[in-house]
Amino acid sequence: MATVVIADDHQIVSEGIARLVDLTHQVVGIGVDATELLQLVKQHQPDLIITDISMPGMQLNTTLSLLKRTSPNSKLVCLSMHDEPEIVKAAYQYGADGYVLKHQAGFELATTMKNILAGERYIPDELKSIIEQKTDLTARQVDILKLLAQGFSAKKVALELNISSKTVEYHKYKMIEQLELASASELIAWAHSRKLI
Repeated sequence: MATVVIADDHQIVSEGIARLVDLTHQVVGIGVDATELLQLVKQHQPDLIITDISMPGMQLNTTLSLLKRTSPNSKLVCLSMHDEPEIVKAAYQYGADGYVLKHQAGFELATTMKNILAGERYIPDELKSIIEQKTDLTARQVDILKLLAQGFSAKKVALELNISSKTVEYHKYKMIEQLELASASELIAWAHSRKLI
């Protein structure tokens, strides 16, 4: 029986997932934000982590990478309402073994857990077509754009992501060019339209 840590900032969601997981595995902890999740993972070193990717304190790149460093043998499933190609691809790039859309969690989660615990990286059928969609942005560019869309200056983005301001400006310029936009404000509007924040 695998041990599982669950994290979601909506109690009704985490409790529903816990009931489903408890049918075949053992839930050893439930967290409500990224900090609590990391503490639970460090404490329990679970076989499986199921986490929302839009919780307080959650930054896709740093949190997923940190989870993998904290408990290298844990398998990681991201639970999200986001089906944008950039976000799904970034989750897998930063260490997710599976990605389940919240509206599908009821019937997709059991299959995902089974495959992942058997040592496979699992992509549900609905997400395969999403991942194959052309997207002009890299995972790093998505990270930068998310922070810019939240109102961070280039300098603050650089500090947050531990890169130079020059790198931020370069990526901003490249994104405007790649997406065939006219300005930084159009880039921010594009980010909002794709629900990247």
